[in-house]
Amino acid sequence: MTVVSNTSEALNSPYANALEHMLAETRAHTLDSSVKEIDRLAISHDASHYLLVPAGIVRPDSAEAVADIFRAASAFDLPLTFRSGGTSLSGQASGNGLMVDTRRNFKKIEVLDGGKRVRVQPGATVMAVNNMLAPYGYKLGPDPASWSACTIGGVVANNSSGMSSGTEFNTYNTLESMVFVLPSGTVIDTSAPDADARLRALEPEIHEGLLRLRKRVVENPESVARIRQQYSMKNTMGYGVNSLLDYSTPVDILQHLLIGSEGTLGFVASATYRTLPIHKFVSTGLLVFDNLLDATRSVPELVANHLATVELMDATSIRVAQRTGQAAEALAAIDVRDHAALLVEFQGNSEQELTDLAASAAPMFDALPVVSPVEMTSKLSERNALWAARRGLYTTVAGNRPTGTNALLEDVVVPVDVLGTTCRDLTALFDAHGYQDSVISGTQKTAIFTSCSTSSSAMPNSLCGTANSPKKWCSSFWRPTARSRQSTEPGVLWHRSCAANSVTSSLRSCVKLSA
Repeated sequence: MTVVSNTSEALNSPYANALEHMLAETRAHTLDSSVKEIDRLAISHDASHYLLVPAGIVRPDSAEAVADIFRAASAFDLPLTFRSGGTSLSGQASGNGLMVDTRRNFKKIEVLDGGKRVRVQPGATVMAVNNMLAPYGYKLGPDPASWSACTIGGVVANNSSGMSSGTEFNTYNTLESMVFVLPSGTVIDTSAPDADARLRALEPEIHEGLLRLRKRVVENPESVARIRQQYSMKNTMGYGVNSLLDYSTPVDILQHLLIGSEGTLGFVASATYRTLPIHKFVSTGLLVFDNLLDATRSVPELVANHLATVELMDATSIRVAQRTGQAAEALAAIDVRDHAALLVEFQGNSEQELTDLAASAAPMFDALPVVSPVEMTSKLSERNALWAARRGLYTTVAGNRPTGTNALLEDVVVPVDVLGTTCRDLTALFDAHGYQDSVISGTQKTAIFTSCSTSSSAMPNSLCGTANSPKKWCSSFWRPTARSRQSTEPGVLWHRSCAANSVTSSLRSCVKLSA
């Protein structure tokens, strides 16, 4: 990654000449594009702390236009990056080559089968899609906290899940089909009966290579066991190689490799999701504990008693929520020392089902080491007040950080039985290394938690791993947040902001591992 000292330096893109020639000499010049400084600066940031000013911006209006851009960028060796909502906290939506803005012209939402399915283009926000689905009684499976601003393009590219979807209802498991564009310009609609035959005819090397790679994996018991173990919990580290076990047809494998690939394998022009029914009856409660260990030790019992959502807030999270002056009464009343809280929900299809769930869980609630009796509420205003603190946690921390510091956020996944000690030790590391107002929160049903901190000093790009073997996992499925990434496996190059022909090489290098 090129480090720049000021905006003026960043404006001097090394790809300016290549872009000028590309726009002048190819059909890409007919598209909506800009090289104005003000437009480039306006799109030089996503929600991360990176500053990368693109050489120019192009706004395609169809999958075919994206195909033309891919071919042109390849011909002129021009790096390109796709951007839609720009809510990335890790820099995926920024680059200093050609920025392909897919927000403006890819917003179509088509409700299918009375809401049971929905076809969406990458520029539509999750909120817009759910608003379209709500009258039918359905919603998307992924429910990221930034749902009001993040778009389907990023949800697919990052295999987003969210606060209640866990691993069961993420994009990988709820996406039915997609239309994708490969860097060669090939366009495939995976819902078409001849999709695999079309991939074989147009991209024979990729088709054959995926079959060889799958054969290599499935015939190796050690590889099968390792992949199954890694994907038994949330894992978005690198490419979704579990697709090599879950699917046998190359077009299906490639479709699921594209999910979570952050735009390195191609462009998803539309995605068709299987939706989830909306539970019309919900009750929410806040369980407050004396300390973090007591809170995390309670998670298995809560899950066993059918709590649909279990979200952790550590002591600093509670303090941050209180500072806003808008915290729910239950949060505002806590005299915070080492406290921790779990935001929990029951979901049902009737009031009786909700009542039955609460009655069944009552003995468990009574036995929990909470500082005050458990109270669940079904009132929408009270539920929204409780959730507002959790959903706004990152923006509150980032918005109130001291001048000259950055807000850093990373997700960590560990087995539930070591969740408490992991959070405790992570807090100690934050304190020891001067990361101020560091908060820990997250989805406890699947032992996913997020660490958010502010610091004026350098911090490792990625904090990741499992309690079983964090170092080994990071080296095998390494997904850093820097501009380029290269695995420790020879022959596999991952480079998010790269020339279109390099993206093609990225996929083919992965495929050639089976040769």
